Amino acid sequence: MPVPYPRAPLANLGVQALPDTLSVDDYCIFETEGASVEVVDFLHELYPEDMFAARPNTVVNAMQKNLFDMQARRWRDYPPPDPSTQAEDATAAFLNELTRSSWRVYAALKKQLPDFARQWIVTSSTRNLLNGESAQVPGIALVYAGLNSVQWADILCDIQIVASIEQMPEALRRLTCGAANVFASQGDRFFHIGIALAGDYFQVAYFDRAGRVLSGIRDVNLSCVLFTKVLMGLTMLDASYCGKDTSLASRGGQFFVTVGGLEYRIVETLSITREICGRGTVCWRCRRSDSDKDYVIKNIWADKRQHPTEGDFLRMASSIDGIANLVCDEPVPWPHNEHRTTAWLRDLVQGPDRADVLSDVPHLELRRLVFDQYGQPLEEFATKDELLLALRDAVEAHEQLYDKKDVLHCDISDNNILLREVPGSSRRRGLLIDLDSAVVVKLDGEYKRAPTGRTAGTLPFTACAILLTPDTVAHSLWHDLESILYVLMFVCASYAGPSNTPRTDVDVRSLKIGLWLDGNVGHKTIVMYQYDDDKFREFLDQNFHPYFDDLKELVLDLRTAIARTKFATHRVFLDIFDRHIRRRQSSDEHPAPSASQCAASCPSGQDDDSEEQDARERSAADLPQDDRIAMPPPPTPREKASTSSSHASDDSEVTLVEPRRLYQATKETCPVIARSSPSPKRKAVGEQTTHSPKRQKVDYVD
Repeated sequence: MPVPYPRAPLANLGVQALPDTLSVDDYCIFETEGASVEVVDFLHELYPEDMFAARPNTVVNAMQKNLFDMQARRWRDYPPPDPSTQAEDATAAFLNELTRSSWRVYAALKKQLPDFARQWIVTSSTRNLLNGESAQVPGIALVYAGLNSVQWADILCDIQIVASIEQMPEALRRLTCGAANVFASQGDRFFHIGIALAGDYFQVAYFDRAGRVLSGIRDVNLSCVLFTKVLMGLTMLDASYCGKDTSLASRGGQFFVTVGGLEYRIVETLSITREICGRGTVCWRCRRSDSDKDYVIKNIWADKRQHPTEGDFLRMASSIDGIANLVCDEPVPWPHNEHRTTAWLRDLVQGPDRADVLSDVPHLELRRLVFDQYGQPLEEFATKDELLLALRDAVEAHEQLYDKKDVLHCDISDNNILLREVPGSSRRRGLLIDLDSAVVVKLDGEYKRAPTGRTAGTLPFTACAILLTPDTVAHSLWHDLESILYVLMFVCASYAGPSNTPRTDVDVRSLKIGLWLDGNVGHKTIVMYQYDDDKFREFLDQNFHPYFDDLKELVLDLRTAIARTKFATHRVFLDIFDRHIRRRQSSDEHPAPSASQCAASCPSGQDDDSEEQDARERSAADLPQDDRIAMPPPPTPREKASTSSSHASDDSEVTLVEPRRLYQATKETCPVIARSSPSPKRKAVGEQTTHSPKRQKVDYVD
């Protein structure tokens, strides 16, 4: 810090325009608001009295001369609720003066001061509004002092101001939008705090991977000590009280994390989940000090009540080639070595609805898993042969997992099949990752199946039967094989060639296959189960890029195995892949055009919309009978294909996630972990991908 605080003035940063890190759509907002619960007095639990070196009431008493009028029981310079004034500027100035006064009280009492000063600044950012529109609105944010510019990665706390208490829901809607941007930009978050100011009233919103917890609405004057306690918790206590994961160490502008007693240097952020609720997966590429070997560390909010855990499944699969190799995994303790889940504040709920509220609360705890294999995204395939062989490898690994370990993956997607380097091999091999949705299967008649009603998956790769009747279907191996087919189909529709070559002729969302991104199971089931071969080929012609024309016969055969046989098996899929791969390898020349020859636009095609009428009822009859009854990064980033509007669900997004690099901070005053600068998309071993409302994760567990 160039000058000592609190004596020196803070820099005036003006209004900081925050970038549109992601376009938050209604699904993310509604999901978080739907998982909202009010716990009137949780602030006392969040900021315990004994954590303050000087008690908040002592600090308020010491402010009588400059800030608080004890006789009138009012803050002297708190801005009036006048929408015609510059409320944000005046409020930020008031909050900074309150923070400075708290420091002075600490200094006068010879109490330990924070290592870094924090200041309140005025911001401008795009927020979703209650009327369904989005607009650029002003706000206030807490950041570390000493920054020259501010991004979402720097935000420690977010404040939205409205004129009256009747408008409090509007402020909360904006705070929810801000929370999504914070989680999408910061890979070191336990939780995030937002504060809504409405005239003389305030309400605190606590966001975590289980949703939102709201405090009671309080008067800033009558509850002056509580108001001061919250602000002191955010500015005087360590960053963990702002929701940051302080187990990460910062030294010389680099970040380090210790897992299993070994320290890893974080080289880059590979992926970060872009919505609030769910598993909140963040993956880092890391190295140890004694090696140049790449490791991947996966951070995931896993349900503590789920057994076996992902780590258990990975240990079971340790002997299987083609499954990510686990080095170690462990829960991440909160500060003071506490082990908490997302239920800790919600457990304070009182009243007659307590049992119902708590029954819906997921008990998520943050876990870290270390992998010693580093993979690249499937769309980085060098040739079509490499793409097909990688998918074949995934089928074979899936078969070994199912046959030898009685484990079914249950969440096959484009993000969960990677390309890995193999010493001595001329090509990269397929690698199957992410067993956090896996399940132990048991013999049920002729086949092994998951328990009925326990299904999971990621749109648009989820099998039709699971989307149609999730409560009665038993997830089975043929459902995962159907998902592998959808991975291939979306690659062919999303790209124009190898090495992540994007389509420029059409947006995938404008194609008929784009309907599947939104979970249109009626259209999907008609195409897969009711179209005859000619009409299905026409569908492929309308949706695939010409570069992949020579893969259509393979897709036709795989679709026949899924839709025209009772139950597809691994052997059937492997035989189909082998036959087509041999045919390609035996030919000196493949008939498909090269990527450079495929510049012409593909027609999007128009199906008769009337086909989708009563699609759920009609399409169920075409499913298999049993299902009907049970039913160091490259310097030049490559543009990625357009398959999603941006985001992810329990942590898995539409074809392609935008990666996040670690913010290599040069200021010791700004210990932030993940500034959202775009980088070449890489996929981590063990990564639970980022998805958006356009690619939601299906997760029904009874």
